[in-house]
Amino acid sequence: MTDKPAKKAVAASGDAASRGPAQFAKVQLTDEAIADLKGIEQRAPAVLTEVFRALKRLDAGTLRPVPLNDYGKTGDLSDCGKIVVETEGHPEYRIVVRDVGNGVEVLEVVTVEERTQDLAYLITGVRLGRITDPIRRSDTQRKIARIRRLRDT
Repeated sequence: MTDKPAKKAVAASGDAASRGPAQFAKVQLTDEAIADLKGIEQRAPAVLTEVFRALKRLDAGTLRPVPLNDYGKTGDLSDCGKIVVETEGHPEYRIVVRDVGNGVEVLEVVTVEERTQDLAYLITGVRLGRITDPIRRSDTQRKIARIRRLRDT
């Protein structure tokens, strides 16, 4: 994993794409984040709607991410922030972003995933290459797979 995931300035997924792509001026989504959105669309369309509402507010500057920290199990995510997405009848989700604008506010969406068992943060740590020890990275990847398997059954 690298520290620079591929980015898209346009967010589109399944049914959302048929309504037209969501355009954002200050928010970019990595290819992996777009894949997260497609998974959410399959599991919980109501959550996807709330995620896009939050992204629109983030893009407009009316929503600010809460800073994250450096934890052993996720790696140093102190350059990232989280946005909480709560939808009745569904687990809490997290949108994890980081500022990549170099002086101009541009927020990159790295992960959009459930908060359950720190899934969103574990995935972010792996995607950004913040878990550098090969054994810890392998353990984390297995944990991510196990959490997803349990969720999807």
